[in-house]
Amino acid sequence: MVEGNPYKVLVKKYRKRFKAEAVGTAPLETYNLKTGEVRSATQLVGTQKYYDVTDFVKFYEPGVLIGMSNGAVAVFSYLVSRLQFGGYVVFSYSECLEYTGYKSRQALYRGLMELSKKDVIRPKKKGEWWVNPNIVYRGQRSEI
Repeated sequence: MVEGNPYKVLVKKYRKRFKAEAVGTAPLETYNLKTGEVRSATQLVGTQKYYDVTDFVKFYEPGVLIGMSNGAVAVFSYLVSRLQFGGYVVFSYSECLEYTGYKSRQALYRGLMELSKKDVIRPKKKGEWWVNPNIVYRGQRSEI
């Protein structure tokens, strides 16, 4: 099977920026208490943003489900409900049968194969699947 997350290189990179703004136009004299050095500098002010620390699941590409079979959509729903941090799912046929209401494993297998062909999931190891983070991602917000 696959070593490491195969989607890691596909994840879009985002940058968080801190924009400082100059206050006033005149330089500000600063004095270093240890060295006695006096420097001229510009006074900067910025804001700090705080985010809540709750878990979330972000669904980036809802259009990926259009045209898929009901079985694939049901299996995808199960996968999202069990999505772990790091982008993988521990798959249990018995739990998935209960979650989806299907009677046979074959319906689940067909759903898994359809999701795999659309590159929504990839096998990790027996009983585990990677989920493409460009489609759906689980994270946790933290203070910044």
